[in-house]
Amino acid sequence: MSKQIQIRRGSAAENDAFTGAVGEITMDTTNNTLRVHDGTTAGGIKLAKQNEIPAPYTMPSNYDFVVEYQEPTAANNYTWYRKYKSGWVEQGGTWTGNIVCAEGMEVYQTVNLPVNMLNTKYYASSSVIELHMLSMGITKNINQILFRFGAYKISRTLSEFTWYVCGKSA
Repeated sequence: MSKQIQIRRGSAAENDAFTGAVGEITMDTTNNTLRVHDGTTAGGIKLAKQNEIPAPYTMPSNYDFVVEYQEPTAANNYTWYRKYKSGWVEQGGTWTGNIVCAEGMEVYQTVNLPVNMLNTKYYASSSVIELHMLSMGITKNINQILFRFGAYKISRTLSEFTWYVCGKSA
């Protein structure tokens, strides 16, 4: 069974005289609208109804905004992305596992990207938690990147690194 939630409500005059707590929402029963409170503004901030927005409302063409995203979860191997209206994408994640890297040697790890890139002209970086290790993305494809890790002082076992890629998406 669903639960009923009730918020404070009152006439327009009652709302005008009320200063709600930060983040509190009240209902104006005279105008059938909501008000959001910031803890200092008497009456709160009135939210517009759709018919109160000037028509036609168009966002300026140079505005960019997220149109698709993914939160990191175990199901998606802790990867995330934000894809913008312009085609720009930011994506990243945390790789976990075990790779043994002997002193003076290099090891490689491929990361599959959640969003394909338009081409290989994108930025990629990684961050290694273990001390005395160096990393860099060396081979970039539109759907994956190969990272190179090197142990320059002592042998290390790489157990985790974070990665980040941004550029135009396919």
